[in-house]
Amino acid sequence: MTFTLPERLYRYALMCGLAVTRWRRLREPALWIELQRQIHETGIAALPVVCTLAAITGAAAVSQVSALAGQGSDAAQAWMFYGLFFEIGPLFTGLVLVARSSAAMASELAVMHWQDEFAAIKGKGVSPADFLLLPRIIGMVLVAPAVSIFFQIVAVLSGWLAVSVLQQLPITEVASEFLVNAQPVLVLASLAKSLVMGLLIGAIACHHGSSGEPNPHAISEAAMHAVGNGLIAVFLVDLVFALAAYGLK
Repeated sequence: MTFTLPERLYRYALMCGLAVTRWRRLREPALWIELQRQIHETGIAALPVVCTLAAITGAAAVSQVSALAGQGSDAAQAWMFYGLFFEIGPLFTGLVLVARSSAAMASELAVMHWQDEFAAIKGKGVSPADFLLLPRIIGMVLVAPAVSIFFQIVAVLSGWLAVSVLQQLPITEVASEFLVNAQPVLVLASLAKSLVMGLLIGAIACHHGSSGEPNPHAISEAAMHAVGNGLIAVFLVDLVFALAAYGLK
């Protein structure tokens, strides 16, 4: 099924509205179990990849900044908060969730749609939106900030170690300099950014997984649309928050 851009944005908004207005339904036992499954599959199972990427990114990025600015410069230590913690942490987490989880989510829903499971669930008197879509969207909303925190911690620790080795400084001194640069407002903003990214990633994946034609070809199309539009959403959210942070300065 083909949608125009305004129709697609409207349906994304409906998915976001579903999460905002009906999240209390997750107290029901069946939905609570499904939410836990989504948190495990999209978040906990992604931690090894996220932490490995964070360790490599932190050390590599700080090493490059030190090489460009000079080992005696404070740029690397200042950049660890503004660049690595605030910008790269939530952004890379969002990209990993889009590439790894949104494609799987959209494909799973497309298979259910093809096999007519939506109608079967509705025939039992259960809302397919509540049982199939709501736990997936809320699960992504909860997972994105949590996984982002893991990325930020591992990346910053890796960056601290890189600066300590390159500049021959005690790691405690590097850590104290990082805390001087840290701004509580931007720490909260980074978590808010991840939360918004998670909401949009989940909403986009659920829309494309549940609204395609009920045939095998729709499975790959749902995954491709979920990833493509999810990437656009992640970068747009990152841009908006970056401009807002620049305005605060």
